[in-house]
Amino acid sequence: MKNKHLLVIAVTALCTTLVGCTGNKKATPNKVWFAYSTENLISDWDYFNGKPENLMYANRDKTLRFKCLKNENEGAQLMITANNYIASFDFELPDVTGSSGTISKENFSVSVAHYMNVDFSNEKESMGGLYPDALIPLKNYKFRRMNFIDKGRSQSLYINLRTQNDTPAGEYKGVGKLHLDNEVIDIPFEVKVYDATLPSEVHQNAAFGIWYDQIEKGEKDNIGPEINRNYYDFMVEKRISPRELPPELTTDSNEFTDFIKNYVDLVAKNEKIASLRLPITSYSIDKDKECVKTLFQNLIDKNLELREAGDTKIDLFKKVYFYMDDEPYASMFDDVRSHDKIIYDAKIAKRSQLTAYPDLYDSFMHIPNVVTREYLPELVATEEKGGIQTWCPLMNFFQTTKNRELYKQRQASTDRECGEGVWWYTCCDPISPYPNYHLDAKLIYSRILRYMEFDYDVEGLIFWSVNYYSKYVKGQTLDRDIWTDPISWANCAGDGMLVYPGYDFGIKGPITTLRLESILASNEEYEYLWMIDQKVQEYNSSKGTGYKTNELLSKYYEKLFTNMIANTDVDNFESVRVEFLSLVESLYKNLDSAMADLLK
Repeated sequence: MKNKHLLVIAVTALCTTLVGCTGNKKATPNKVWFAYSTENLISDWDYFNGKPENLMYANRDKTLRFKCLKNENEGAQLMITANNYIASFDFELPDVTGSSGTISKENFSVSVAHYMNVDFSNEKESMGGLYPDALIPLKNYKFRRMNFIDKGRSQSLYINLRTQNDTPAGEYKGVGKLHLDNEVIDIPFEVKVYDATLPSEVHQNAAFGIWYDQIEKGEKDNIGPEINRNYYDFMVEKRISPRELPPELTTDSNEFTDFIKNYVDLVAKNEKIASLRLPITSYSIDKDKECVKTLFQNLIDKNLELREAGDTKIDLFKKVYFYMDDEPYASMFDDVRSHDKIIYDAKIAKRSQLTAYPDLYDSFMHIPNVVTREYLPELVATEEKGGIQTWCPLMNFFQTTKNRELYKQRQASTDRECGEGVWWYTCCDPISPYPNYHLDAKLIYSRILRYMEFDYDVEGLIFWSVNYYSKYVKGQTLDRDIWTDPISWANCAGDGMLVYPGYDFGIKGPITTLRLESILASNEEYEYLWMIDQKVQEYNSSKGTGYKTNELLSKYYEKLFTNMIANTDVDNFESVRVEFLSLVESLYKNLDSAMADLLK
């Protein structure tokens, strides 16, 4: 009797969990729906509770839509909301076909979002919860047997399409297969490729730090020159210019010969890299004031050698910059002035060697010397005492029209022959609603950043680290569990860490993040604006007009942001992005007709 009683209880309990087992108890179906690549949706949040702020999700279907140029990446998210425990999930990518032909499934990839619990941070707008961050390739995720979803959680699958230069323009369709335990769900794919090609060349300066000494904190025993190079190449493929070459390529003699060789081979001739920091620090310049002249002389000698050998386009001064004074406070201002004067005097001393090459002369004289500091009158440079040649304030200093005009005035300065430049940077500050790369900030902030950058004529972007795997607390560097602790610095979730180590998943290099893919998309969309600008200049040249690209694009910008504050409506962003795609296509098909429409 005892065993029979236990059997009845077990069967009854099992039946209550099965669909259709009783007339009164039915499991709520799991929900599958799309999300934009501009959304970082919290795993443990109920997006279908009927509250006003969540109504935008109520009618989301399962269709994944991709719209892009040739030679571009485009991402979309497939969200799985587990109303029941899911023991196993998988995904089969489709070929997509259309009148133009077929895009193979090999052009798509699938990654699984890893969630980080953020229970406090400096982001006042964020709420606590499980935020998506690392995007782990599905095959590696499955190998670790992590492809399950707890009841009540949402899981993002990030699907990326990479079109090629020769991908035919047109519309394509296909059907992917989502496996949830024993259930197979059709996932429609819709692709539109616009008839224009994104340039492979990167047209905006950046200085993203790879802390090579931090790699071993995450990669364990998988360290050395190969992994360093993998990190470097990985960031380049995301259209990000790393601040420095790997250390084994920058260790050098006082003549900088090894550095120059590697710079020429890996950077100057690589269209995917826009900028590189020169290997001179505040320590080295204070120790040897002649080091700048030595570096300049060797760069000049190498550039003239290459020109005389027949390379008429090589310019070794175009991509380099100095960055040695970081966030200087008042007691350091004399050092800032001294360092700048050493650089400026070295330019004056060496410039005559380039008079036969006006393009080289100009780029040499305008090599930036970037200082992460907002405009201060006392740091305006003079020939006698030096100062700041390239201003680099935090992004929120561009929040007012007055400030933006001030920085444009600095860019127009002719007080010294080297001119002045303007970059900007972000770190643990500023916080939302200003753009930043924080894990728990709205993803659309970082997506719109490059649009702001183009509109405001900002020349470059600094971000201090992509792989800070430690934890900095009150002056101490501590170990951190990278996969569970999101706070690396100053109570700021995700600051200084845009990649995860691949070691734990059998990958020899870094793992991307949803934030980094957002940065890649933003970098590619910067090229939309560059392409439009090229066509506006072409039109001006042929018609004798003087239209300014940013003035023509202001009607688009005002839909995306106002005074550094982004419009966070993701449907609106996608609509405007499609307008840009259509504009690029039309400008490259029929310039006169497209300009007539743009001028309306």
